[in-house]
Amino acid sequence: MVFGVPAILFSIDMRDSVALLRQTGKELQALRAVEGLLGWDQETYMPRRGGTARAESQAALSTVLHEKLTSDAFWGLIQDAAAQPKLSDRDKAMVREFRSDAEKARKIPSDLAADLARTGSLSQQAWSKARSRNAASEFLPWLEKMIVLKRREAECLGYEEKPYDALLDQFEPGSKVSAVKPVLEGLRDGLTPLARRILEKRGRRSTPPVWLDREFPMRIQRRFNKALLHDMGFDLEAGRLDESAHPFTQGLFSGDVRLTTRYSEHDWLTAVFSTLHEGGHGLYEQGLPEEDWGTPLAEAVSLSVHESQSRFWENRVGRSRPYWERYLLVAKEHFGVALEGVTVEDVLTQVTAVKPSFIRVESDEVTYNLHIVLRFELEEAIFSGALEVGGIAEAWNAGMEKLLGIRPGSDAEGFLQDVHWSCGLYGYFPTYAMGNLYAAQIAATIERETGSLDAKIRKGEFAPIREWLRDRIHRHGREIPGPELLRRATGGDLKPEYFLKYLEGKYL
Repeated sequence: MVFGVPAILFSIDMRDSVALLRQTGKELQALRAVEGLLGWDQETYMPRRGGTARAESQAALSTVLHEKLTSDAFWGLIQDAAAQPKLSDRDKAMVREFRSDAEKARKIPSDLAADLARTGSLSQQAWSKARSRNAASEFLPWLEKMIVLKRREAECLGYEEKPYDALLDQFEPGSKVSAVKPVLEGLRDGLTPLARRILEKRGRRSTPPVWLDREFPMRIQRRFNKALLHDMGFDLEAGRLDESAHPFTQGLFSGDVRLTTRYSEHDWLTAVFSTLHEGGHGLYEQGLPEEDWGTPLAEAVSLSVHESQSRFWENRVGRSRPYWERYLLVAKEHFGVALEGVTVEDVLTQVTAVKPSFIRVESDEVTYNLHIVLRFELEEAIFSGALEVGGIAEAWNAGMEKLLGIRPGSDAEGFLQDVHWSCGLYGYFPTYAMGNLYAAQIAATIERETGSLDAKIRKGEFAPIREWLRDRIHRHGREIPGPELLRRATGGDLKPEYFLKYLEGKYL
């Protein structure tokens, strides 16, 4: 083992330093995989009373991982590898990203890393209970603790302009408020009148699904959703589908990718779209190069790019007419009498409905990004000191009224709805909106280069789509920075116009 014996570094042949760095990375990634498995288990199968011990386990593991990542031995190994002549481009990228990770980790004290892990675990459990009981007062003390810890983390990491920049950078490397804010404000300004036009054309009345009073047994829903994953190309021998309160993806290795979804006994579509969404994430994780596992070359380049994959499959594929011309027939084979008399138009009425919603994950693709704008504005205010914890609920409700014209009737459908703040994922939300923009540009490029997407979807020919994504996006890992990866994949910089044009074409 390298980590316990720093002196070994001085006897390493320079020609072996890259190989040793790779091996050390595998040791680190093995610990991260255990960390991820603990988190996945907490959200799926962990007994309710296991929470306190689980938090201690996660804190202990986080401490060990942090110590190894910040050790002088690991830092010296990175320096030795960087000094080796004639490195390949991929090895240069690997060393560059290892150095970036280590530099950030070395700025975080071990006690802070442990506190973040322990408090994040306990806070997440408190959030789950508070949300189920609509008891905001039970969660606010934990929210306060997490914000204090994240402010301290931002100060340790450092920033050029604003504390929030340090947190954005963790999910979208190089991001700053000064760059993200104009994009989101421009998106908001384009979406607001577009949503108004669409609502005026379609009307605000919500049509209840024709299957509202019918039952869709969970065992059949599980089978149907696994069939959808299989058809899109997700390898169920290298992954699995489970259930959680908030759907998520946990990639431990390209051969072990855990997805979760959320079922509703009277609405079979709830699970369908969370499954397609997480399936897009899962395909990215399974498409990362197995031979580079343990290095940044086998990690997603950014959360925005990751989100582009889930949004592509959920919205461009799953909410399209061709998809349901094919998969309503498959659904009827599974559910039988529960879908008797249901037409493609009935399904499309539900999956393309546009109506302001309190719940982000249940919102339509037209108004979804306005939810993200709200969260971004609140996070920016929190970390600039303009918004205190006690004022978050009211600020949230006022923001919903301003952006979407609706006001939550409870905190459960207000600021308690998302899991992210409980576990410290500040700076994460903007990547959802950026992912939507990436997805639209990627879809337009695939269609331009390979022919009609709708024709492929109608025939269930997903392999060409999946392989395009794997070749242009997945297999590169973190070798190429996100903005450059998009330029190479689509031939241009990120342009919100692709997304707005897609919405106009589909809804108007």
